Amino acid sequence: MSLRVSTILVGWIFLIPTFSAWAHRPYERVAGTFQRADGTSISVVRHHVDGIIASDPVSIQFRLPEGVEIARTPHVFDAVLRSVPSGTEVYQYRNTWFPVASRVDFFDGYRLTDITSERRLPSAVVHFADHWGAYGVVVACGGILVALYRGLRSMRYRGWPSWIQWMGNAALAVAVYSFGFLVLFNSPVSPLVICGMGLAVWAAVRVWNERATRRVPDNVDENPPMV
Repeated sequence: MSLRVSTILVGWIFLIPTFSAWAHRPYERVAGTFQRADGTSISVVRHHVDGIIASDPVSIQFRLPEGVEIARTPHVFDAVLRSVPSGTEVYQYRNTWFPVASRVDFFDGYRLTDITSERRLPSAVVHFADHWGAYGVVVACGGILVALYRGLRSMRYRGWPSWIQWMGNAALAVAVYSFGFLVLFNSPVSPLVICGMGLAVWAAVRVWNERATRRVPDNVDENPPMV
């Protein structure tokens, strides 16, 4: 077994017993208010339960001013609210690997109505519109990690002490593992979309480098005179 695989396994052995310490009670966050036709103001609440090591599953609940619950959605990985003139649409994502809603409900102030068949395809646009900031943060963090990796590689050719290189590589490994964990389990972004964006950037950089190496310098005569 390689040293790299052994290090990963040992790390998980030490992390698994700590998962129970991360447990917490359900909690709620007010997502807004909704006023129905008779003037009654309804609270929209995001109710979260413990996801242990993953993102906390969320249920969208609609309540009257006195706290009586009118309707609720099942707990899912992610839920996005979209206000429309006649009510509120609730886009529910069982997971975000494929950012397409598993179910879409319409709330008119009294009940939830399933409108998945007509809103499933637009749900991908709703996902990106609601989480564009998270995608930007993930892309920026990924770029920083790539820049750090390239900097650590250049240390080998610049004569840096080996112990500094080792510490840098260890810190980068921890950062990469943490980043991957957050993207896979605790972020609303799609890992497949992030991988696709990374591959697209890698391909663009490679094509750019190949064209740069083929480019002839301006101060070099491509057709020197015959002697």
